[in-house]
Amino acid sequence: MPVNWFEGGRRITWLLMAIPAMIGGYNAYDHSPARVEFFTASPRDGWHFDDNPFSKFSPNRCAKTEYLTEFQIKAGLVRSLALCFKPNAQGQIVYFSPKEETARLKRIAVANANARAAGDKEAVRILSEEALRIREILAATRPNELSGGEYDEEVVSYVKGSVSDFTITPEMLIAIEKSLPQIEREALFEHLKTTLLMTAYWMGGIWIFSFVLGWIIRGFAGVPRGKDFRPKQSKIAE
Repeated sequence: MPVNWFEGGRRITWLLMAIPAMIGGYNAYDHSPARVEFFTASPRDGWHFDDNPFSKFSPNRCAKTEYLTEFQIKAGLVRSLALCFKPNAQGQIVYFSPKEETARLKRIAVANANARAAGDKEAVRILSEEALRIREILAATRPNELSGGEYDEEVVSYVKGSVSDFTITPEMLIAIEKSLPQIEREALFEHLKTTLLMTAYWMGGIWIFSFVLGWIIRGFAGVPRGKDFRPKQSKIAE
């Protein structure tokens, strides 16, 4: 009995198509909760919770992103975080803003006056030193915004300090509790959509390759489509 190469080829194709199907099924099941994202534009800007990370209309463009894993947002809620440092108009990270520091000086002056009135000498000393430091930097910048690339020494120091000092404020927690379920549903949908599309591409690609290869072989071998063997030639009576 002759070997049926085409049947063997079909079985090999099905086996090859099963590989991306199994990988896709595993990836669809193995889904981790979405990262909770925050962004900031400058040192005094503070951190803002991104309650719509999948928006196609106003996505956050980050000059640098730092990640925190297994961060406890509150008791019983642990997630990975993405901390986005947004760029200025020149595409750089702002690590000193004269406008913000001037406003900070005004707040320090009020706090200093209150500390003097309360007789808190230690608070007065700390606030006075902070005000002096800000004035010296403001005098040196005249009054230009200071920014740089993500690998500049000043930027690296600013980013490192901002990440190490990151905390969840009560306002952030309220926003997270309100928006996180919707964000995680959208993240799961995006994950499943991407996984299914990639699985379909791979399975479709294997099937198309097999079909084209079979079509070429059939042409050389003279085997009609839908048949596995060349038709027997009937003998013509002499």
